[in-house]
Amino acid sequence: MRRTNSQNMLLWNGWYSIGLLGILSTAILAMGIDMFGFSVILTGATCDFKLDMVQTSILLSMPFVGPIVMAYPWGYISDTQGRKISLLVGLWVSFVATIISAFSPHWILMAILKFISTSFCSCAQSAAYTMLGECITEKVRDPFMLVMSSVLDFSLAIYIVISYFILNMDFAIDLDIITFAPWRLLTIVLGLPLGLAAFGMHFFYESPKFMLNAGRHAEAIDSLRAIWRSNGGAKGKYPVNRVFLDEEGNTRCKELPLLQSLWEQILPLFRPPLLKRSLQLYFITAIIFSTNNSYFMWFPYLAGKFVSSLSSMSGDGETDSLCNVINSGANVTGDVTCSSHMEISLVWTSLAQGTSFVVVLLGITKLAHRKRTLMFVILLSSSVCATVAVLVNNMITSFVMFFGLLINELCVAFIFSYFVDFYPTSYRGMAACIGVMVARGSALGGVNLLGAYILSKCSATFYTCSVLNFGAALITLTLPPDKPRISLSDNRS
Repeated sequence: MRRTNSQNMLLWNGWYSIGLLGILSTAILAMGIDMFGFSVILTGATCDFKLDMVQTSILLSMPFVGPIVMAYPWGYISDTQGRKISLLVGLWVSFVATIISAFSPHWILMAILKFISTSFCSCAQSAAYTMLGECITEKVRDPFMLVMSSVLDFSLAIYIVISYFILNMDFAIDLDIITFAPWRLLTIVLGLPLGLAAFGMHFFYESPKFMLNAGRHAEAIDSLRAIWRSNGGAKGKYPVNRVFLDEEGNTRCKELPLLQSLWEQILPLFRPPLLKRSLQLYFITAIIFSTNNSYFMWFPYLAGKFVSSLSSMSGDGETDSLCNVINSGANVTGDVTCSSHMEISLVWTSLAQGTSFVVVLLGITKLAHRKRTLMFVILLSSSVCATVAVLVNNMITSFVMFFGLLINELCVAFIFSYFVDFYPTSYRGMAACIGVMVARGSALGGVNLLGAYILSKCSATFYTCSVLNFGAALITLTLPPDKPRISLSDNRS
């Protein structure tokens, strides 16, 4: 056997690595648009289906319920069948379901199709991070994960901008069973990234680590050799003849009955030595997604209230708290005209949010190896911003602080990077998928609790959010210390 360092096995950066980052980022973006863009699609569907609050709540819950139900199966499929096959099946089925949903004649059918769509595309958040972490070298893993997360952070701005131009169109095509309105066209357009990501995945290889773990040694070497050439390595001069996995706690998949296999796949995550890491990561995940996604879903409403309040005030009128602005529409009564029209103010605020987050995320890529420190700083900043947003009596400052509250989303890339670091290949996909289940479950609970209390107990919800983020920040201090930055000159056998 010829031994070499990991940099030489893949070449640290090249066309294959950049291309894989691009297509997996597209998959992550498609998933984000499919899940969160649905709230904008309902703006138009509400008029056509004459939805009441109960029906709307059911529809808005589907993007969260689907990933919760399918998280465990996707973890099992990812660890036993492969990362690539998970992404291919998930993205293609989600794409087809989304396109069909554009022609739904009834809201119940649309809810079922959205459940199917998000159930399948939810595999992207776990499988994409896992596959990227296993197909690139440790030198660029954390920066690449941050770049991929920055795409997700910009998803709001993308689907809001697209929605502004489509929903403000004025057409209605009678197709007998349905009327093809702008919101149906928007559904198709927002579903296209799913198909694009699914198509692009056909041009990339399965994770060599997964194939090696599955006993497919010859295929693993062939994939490594192909990746080497695509990254700029000389043809016929690949320096590796044999590879092996040397991971503590790793176990090759065994032929077992289905139920026993499912149990064997998840049990190691919740017993020593992985139990401590699982509790740490899943607790932080629950806090981030329960506080971030709940306010994220309310972003269009809050942005609209902020802009309308700001435009109606002058001079000292800007001296007002965020909660007063939120509560200003709580007691409005009377007939409301159903309209799918979208204001340009929402476009500008979503672009400001997306751009600021991406700039911050890309700005810290050079410090990606200090992920424990960065997570602590980000979560602590989010906690402080949640408190200041309530206390400050300036509308602009309080809304900027609201942006600061949402910044805890930047920790998602670090969490999934830890899944790659802490868990052996045999259980890595399951660990990430359980993380998705925890994320969506906590987000579903957060959205419903926030919807019930933000208008009546606004200050209390922000203070609670602040305390939770502070607790998560303290938990990050129990994670392993940051590793020294890896140099290209490092030679590890």
